[in-house]
Amino acid sequence: MRSAFYIALLGVALCTIALVVRSGMLMRKNPGEPINAAMRRALAGVAYQWPEADAVRLAQRFPGAVETPNGARYLVTQAGTGDATPQKGQSVAVHYTARFLANDEKIDASADHGGPYNFVVGQPNILPGWTDALDRMRVGEKRLVALPYWLAYGEKGQRGKIPGKTALLLEIELVAINPVPPPPAAPGGV
Repeated sequence: MRSAFYIALLGVALCTIALVVRSGMLMRKNPGEPINAAMRRALAGVAYQWPEADAVRLAQRFPGAVETPNGARYLVTQAGTGDATPQKGQSVAVHYTARFLANDEKIDASADHGGPYNFVVGQPNILPGWTDALDRMRVGEKRLVALPYWLAYGEKGQRGKIPGKTALLLEIELVAINPVPPPPAAPGGV
């Protein structure tokens, strides 16, 4: 009985040490402050805001626009059909043209690459703004979407192509929502 107690006590001590080391709280200058910048902003109650010049352009060009919870704004320019809307994890096909919000200069378009752009909604390799832009969108629907910099290329931008803190204007059409493939079968049968 005594040895079981010591083993349990040793297990608790090792778990405590592992948690302290893994969290890095002894290595931080301020152990109460999260390491992650996004978490620091969230805990501080800091919300992103459109830069003043972009806010003026939005007021002029997007009166009555729908605003998503993350800050993107859109206008529906053509209604879609059906009830299906893209969900995270689904593959979609879209036609798009991307421009700078500040001066309407074209950056990219799906037509430049030979057809619709296919991607999986919510994947880390796409702009976070795509998930917002496609929210509740139906096949055949067209939208004009203003993406703030934090949903586009962020504070750093894309080297040589897109400056940091740059808002984008997307003209998008949802061409198709591809069916979700079934999960792979478990090896070995039953």
